[in-house]
Amino acid sequence: MEICLGLTSERKHSNNSKNEHMKNRMMAVLALTATTMAFAQGKQQLQDDFYTYVNHQWLDSTEIPAAYGSWGSFHEVYFENQDRIKGIFKELTESNTSYEKGSTEQMVTDFYASCMDTVRLENLGLNPLKAYLDKVEQITTKEDYLALTAQLYTKGIQAPIGTYTVLDAKNSSVYALYLSQSGLSLGNRAYYLEDNPQYQEFRDKYLELMTDIFKMLQLHQGKEREAAQKIFEMETRMAQIHRSPVQLRDSERNYNKKTMAELNQLTFNVDWPKYFKDLGLKKEVDYVIVNQPEFLAMFDRMLDDFSIADWKTYMQWKVIRGTTPMLNNAIRDRSFAFYQTTLNGVEEEFPRWQLAQNSTDINLGQPLGKLFVEKYFPKRNKDKMIGLIDNLKQAFHQRINRYTWMTEETKIQARHKLDKMGVKIGYPDEWLDYTAVDIKADDYFGNVIRLREHDYLRQLNRLGDEVDPNAWGMTPPTVNAYFSAYRNEIVFPAGILNPPFFDYEADDATNYGSAGVIIGHEITHGFDDNGSLYDADGNLKSWWTPEDRERFEARAKKIEEQYDAYVVLDSIHVNGKLTLGENIGDLGGLAIAFEAMKINQAEKGAQVINGLTDEQRFFLAYAKMWRGKYRDKSLENLVKTDTHSPGFYRANGALSNFEEFIKAFDIPKGSKMRREEIITIW
Repeated sequence: MEICLGLTSERKHSNNSKNEHMKNRMMAVLALTATTMAFAQGKQQLQDDFYTYVNHQWLDSTEIPAAYGSWGSFHEVYFENQDRIKGIFKELTESNTSYEKGSTEQMVTDFYASCMDTVRLENLGLNPLKAYLDKVEQITTKEDYLALTAQLYTKGIQAPIGTYTVLDAKNSSVYALYLSQSGLSLGNRAYYLEDNPQYQEFRDKYLELMTDIFKMLQLHQGKEREAAQKIFEMETRMAQIHRSPVQLRDSERNYNKKTMAELNQLTFNVDWPKYFKDLGLKKEVDYVIVNQPEFLAMFDRMLDDFSIADWKTYMQWKVIRGTTPMLNNAIRDRSFAFYQTTLNGVEEEFPRWQLAQNSTDINLGQPLGKLFVEKYFPKRNKDKMIGLIDNLKQAFHQRINRYTWMTEETKIQARHKLDKMGVKIGYPDEWLDYTAVDIKADDYFGNVIRLREHDYLRQLNRLGDEVDPNAWGMTPPTVNAYFSAYRNEIVFPAGILNPPFFDYEADDATNYGSAGVIIGHEITHGFDDNGSLYDADGNLKSWWTPEDRERFEARAKKIEEQYDAYVVLDSIHVNGKLTLGENIGDLGGLAIAFEAMKINQAEKGAQVINGLTDEQRFFLAYAKMWRGKYRDKSLENLVKTDTHSPGFYRANGALSNFEEFIKAFDIPKGSKMRREEIITIW
């Protein structure tokens, strides 16, 4: 289980013009100075809405690029990284060097070139799909369907059942096989089930999308709409039994260990040993962890309730969906019109070079990341982050020692977990080996399929192995960070270690208010409502006394209620239960980073810069990190599905609970930025 810092569902690239981009960069540089000049003004806004007080100039002058559903600090840093990666590709492609087959340079250059060869993709049209659709057509039995489902799953084609190998949540020293709910092309179960006009429009447009694409492929001629309706019926049946995003946060309920005999009792139509073999699993399966047993049982019944013809139609659609990014413009544009414009309000697709870079990062993220960090992540950045993390851990130790709501018995375990928490910064110590994959400059479709299969089989066949200490869940250029509960470790890719999140040249208070809070946020995930269920070794095992756990949950409930009250759009509220872990992370990260800053201040002395104290600059940097703008459709989707609150509430929600912020800006009682009841946990 990995818990991330930022918005994991947002698209990665923008087609901002260079002028727009340079304007945003200039604004980022000037923002803190502008805030300093305005400090004596807007006192009422500071007291009622600190987020807007800090970010008002950026909010007033920034437009969401046409290729995005939202735009903010994460996107700006990502765009900076995209410029850097673009420079790397320019150097590689213009060097006139013949790179050795299997070298990092050859793989990323040829993969990128294959994606950029749009003339070839247009000439191929939909031909790359033919071999897969022919295989679907050959299905005559349920056994055929399940066998092909497994084979295609290794190539990135969605199946009704997700099958993967990760660390066993209750024995984190080995990898275990997991089965989970899947099968929805819309992802969000609410799109199928929720009764409101907006979602009914989505459902109607989804049927139109499938109908149109079947016509483009000359499938189900004259009955394209009927085929689309059948797929929607099948996916709606799956959605009815899918657990909600909130329910999926229940780690204990999602851990259902089954022997092979018990798994066979759960279903009647699936020959599990054969299914696992068809997936490419080479090892004997002793047990399986089933996340949602009720979904497996329901899918098994569906195999009888729907005809072989229905399942073939369903699989045709999955093949199309899974390969659309590698096909010609006609099918990609039609898919974009629904998945981005209809669902998220995005107006334009990215330029091809950005799509190619994005695809390279997704499929060859470590080879590309190796080139990225060699050029743009100096050792001094890593060293400074190590120093910040050490200070944050020291500060958290001090805070744990002072807690009056926790007994010493639980404190000992909390300190033990903190001491054992691993740290990864920037990039892996050892890079993944892709030399066995044939990357060709003239075969984009084949490159993606081969890389998907290589990565899937590599992780699948870790079953039963001991932990790989070098495994990473993100690529080095990624603008994000995460905590892994199974590994009890915090991870910070090189991509996020740039302003406004981390700035080697910035004053200490500013870095503690940004990078320090990010570190504290990820540390706190080990102690949030979900992460706190795992012990120092990453096992789903309680380390609390019952009384301390009860006190913790009472405090967490108050945070949940606070965020439930925030109204985002019309009658749509933040989901306090869905976002609870991230909100606890924000509150804890803020408190731990501030204490670390005070420790640093005691050693080095306080500073006043541009008339602002260390404390004030700390909070200004914090609020600046969360600036962002959203299209309504994108914002609604985020609130329904994302575990992160919108940036406005991440800033104001946490700060209004923090007494040191109230002191730093002398916030009077009765102000919106000073809650009547201050809620603290960590």
